[in-house]
Amino acid sequence: MIGLLCLDLGTSSAKAALIDLDGRTLAVGSASYATTSLPGGGAEQDPEDWLLAARTAVGQVATAGIEVAALCLTGQMQDLVLEGEHGALRPAVLYTDQRAARDAQQLRTALAQEGTDWDAATGNRQDLSSCAAMFRRLARTEPEATARAHGVTFGPAGHLAARLGAGLWCDLTTASTTGLLDATTRDWHPGVARATDLEPALLPRLTRGHGQAVGRTDARARDLLGLEAGVPIVFAPGDAGAAALGVTGTVTGKDHASLGTSGWIASIRPPATTPDASQGTSHRLALGEDELLISAVLAGGAAAAWARDAYLGGRDAQAADSLLAERECTHGRGPTGLLVLPSLGGERFPVRDDALRGAVLGLHAATGPAELYAGTLEGVALALSHALDPARAGEELTVVGGGAASAPWRRILADVTGRPVRSLSAPGADATLLGTAIAGAEALGLDHDIAPLAERDGELTVPDPAAAQAYAALRPAHRALYDAAGRIGDLAARA
Repeated sequence: MIGLLCLDLGTSSAKAALIDLDGRTLAVGSASYATTSLPGGGAEQDPEDWLLAARTAVGQVATAGIEVAALCLTGQMQDLVLEGEHGALRPAVLYTDQRAARDAQQLRTALAQEGTDWDAATGNRQDLSSCAAMFRRLARTEPEATARAHGVTFGPAGHLAARLGAGLWCDLTTASTTGLLDATTRDWHPGVARATDLEPALLPRLTRGHGQAVGRTDARARDLLGLEAGVPIVFAPGDAGAAALGVTGTVTGKDHASLGTSGWIASIRPPATTPDASQGTSHRLALGEDELLISAVLAGGAAAAWARDAYLGGRDAQAADSLLAERECTHGRGPTGLLVLPSLGGERFPVRDDALRGAVLGLHAATGPAELYAGTLEGVALALSHALDPARAGEELTVVGGGAASAPWRRILADVTGRPVRSLSAPGADATLLGTAIAGAEALGLDHDIAPLAERDGELTVPDPAAAQAYAALRPAHRALYDAAGRIGDLAARA
């Protein structure tokens, strides 16, 4: 039997899976690692912890009797790793690091003086989370480290590939998040690199397609991962791209939603002729020959968990669902009468505002805990609905993530969006690892039947017509509440 050993080095853990060419998950493993918080909003991880976790996760995946066709890599994106001759020169700067605001502004100004609009050039709104700004900050604060760098990588997958002897690589999806990729040419932007003080020779090579074989494991693989030398290494898209492949496959124009800790609407689309970053609230990432459009709400499942603690005395999700089901039996489906912004600490969509805070509008004397909790779930669903084209109401919306297990939340999402919501019942299937396997099989030209989750059986929740009509009428007011809350926050900050 042939299997693909897939490894996802995420924000908090390494996950491994052995997936055969029929799409069956034969074995899984995982191991966590820590993030170090530093003064000024710093967030870093030790790349050696990534490797230790990867070895542990891979060690939990039994490969006896299985021919491993390839090691397929994905992981968190938009990190900055300074690569030395024998490994990372310092801890990796994570995408959540907040220390490069000054450098991002200086970089924007320097590029404007050269006639380059940073956002337009990269097809995305750029800020302090850009790897370009991160490198500029390190060049300013740790010049000895940047001077010793043999190259840079932009996440754990790139670092592991380098340690396994494949050289320096970056997939296009991850490259789209760095602030260094030209959205039109899909190559590194020389002007941005120059303004960043980053020598072009330090940048990794870019992969093409949905996945690319970048080399084979060398003798170091046994110590690093417990693998033999000579195993092909496939570089899959970064985790957001791999997850999209795992949910909808490579087809374009099919939306899906995630109700994880954060929430998002994503779809693979043909590339825009002229990338437009004017709104700056959705991310456009290269994915194969297409692009992945992601509209991300920072607090999805996190807002639901907060509401259970704040309103329901810490009830678990199952108990909260029972309470919502009881309320629905009494009041029926439809709006609670509340308008909720689920933004607990800044927002990325439908507005980008790091200072935005949540809001609840419509409280009255009869408002109770169940209404407040249901209103929070409505708020997340309404936030996501701003990314969907109302003209496509009626098309199925696949939903993944922990929140997708909640039947009441699925009904709310269906009513708010006006779309039938399909939740997936594929035990043991992880969208990111499954997408990594699809990318690996494509890259190797293997004959396979690895189907994305959207093509598998799942439960369909259809919208209630009256409830959907009522929510559609509320949607403009909910969108306007973001702007009002932002103005109130500005006034409060100046008071």
